[in-house]
Amino acid sequence: MMKYRLGIDLGTNSLGWAAVRLMEEQHDRLSPGPLLDMGVRIFSDARNPKDKSSNAAQRRGPRGARRNLDRKSGRKRHMLHALVRAGLMPTDEPSQKELEKLDPWILRYRALNEKLTPHEIGRALFHLQQRRGFKSNRKTDGDEAGAMYNAMLSIRPAPG
Repeated sequence: MMKYRLGIDLGTNSLGWAAVRLMEEQHDRLSPGPLLDMGVRIFSDARNPKDKSSNAAQRRGPRGARRNLDRKSGRKRHMLHALVRAGLMPTDEPSQKELEKLDPWILRYRALNEKLTPHEIGRALFHLQQRRGFKSNRKTDGDEAGAMYNAMLSIRPAPG
């Protein structure tokens, strides 16, 4: 039975190999002998030839966006079920849709000074869950305050 050694070189666009016969020496040692075979397979580049970006990058962005959207809707669904189990949201969908018509900013403001119904508290908590996350440190123009800031200003009592 012939003994041999196989060497493999795996590159980004190629696969090379070489097979060497092993010869027996004194004291039961093996040493490299003649080259049996060698070769290389070259694969086409898996990048866009124009900008050298990965072909997978075109799929990765939309796939990540789909995952984020799925996770966000899953969190909302999980929160809604938790609120229903706790008695802070109605169990039937028409009542939940009716509750969505209440302005959560006003409910949150009212909760500071008066007692709310459990469903109103649930609506405010659900709104907090929807607005979770980080606050961007992106600079904007003074005119472009955003919907959240404008909603907060609309419920603030007038000075004086």
